[in-house]
Amino acid sequence: MRERKPLPTDWVNLSPRDYVKKWYDEYYSCCVYCNAAGFGQRFMHRSIEHQHDASCHYNRVLEIGANHGEHLQYVQHTFDEYLLTDIESFDRSVLSPSETRSGLIFQREDACKLSFPDSHFDRVLCSCVLHHVDNAESALTELHRVLKTNGRADLFLSCDPGFLFRLGRYLGPVHEAKKLGLDGVKRLLDARDHRNHVAGLTRLIRHVFRHDEIIEKSYPIPFMSWNLSFWKVFKITKK
Repeated sequence: MRERKPLPTDWVNLSPRDYVKKWYDEYYSCCVYCNAAGFGQRFMHRSIEHQHDASCHYNRVLEIGANHGEHLQYVQHTFDEYLLTDIESFDRSVLSPSETRSGLIFQREDACKLSFPDSHFDRVLCSCVLHHVDNAESALTELHRVLKTNGRADLFLSCDPGFLFRLGRYLGPVHEAKKLGLDGVKRLLDARDHRNHVAGLTRLIRHVFRHDEIIEKSYPIPFMSWNLSFWKVFKITKK
């Protein structure tokens, strides 16, 4: 039988919610945004922003699951309002001092029960959210509800539990966590935090946005099976 290392003592008795919060507050950036893992993350963020260059303008933009604003630096288009929302409270202090754009609003929101009126946003996006929420279909329905007709939705799905994704996670974030003696912590985090799988989420997206224009693209090879991809991006225009 394979010997399993015990969790560090300061992790053992944490509730699942406090466990996840501790990881994102203390170790997320150093394990996910450095070395090989960091290269993949930068590529991922750029893939979400494909087709949204400096010539584009959106009046209101909603980002779901903004965490500490990691995605914002990749946003090249202009906007009047850009709402960074997350299940936990946060504010502008988490952003780089070089981020000087106006119109940024920080707001605590539950993706499954948004506080905004119908047809409120010109663009909605989420990067690493749908795998984590308790009710993915409710979150997708809410995104559809608050998006204006002809508005754009950009949805990212990591291809968990696909082979290539799991290999990349092992060589990237798990490897970085292992350097800190936290590989067991990272593996339990993934078991708790990635509750929805890519095949099911794909089907839910196609259902909720069934009357809209959907373009799906897998990375690094377009139209490859999710089992042989790192992630998928859905670019949707609401009809």
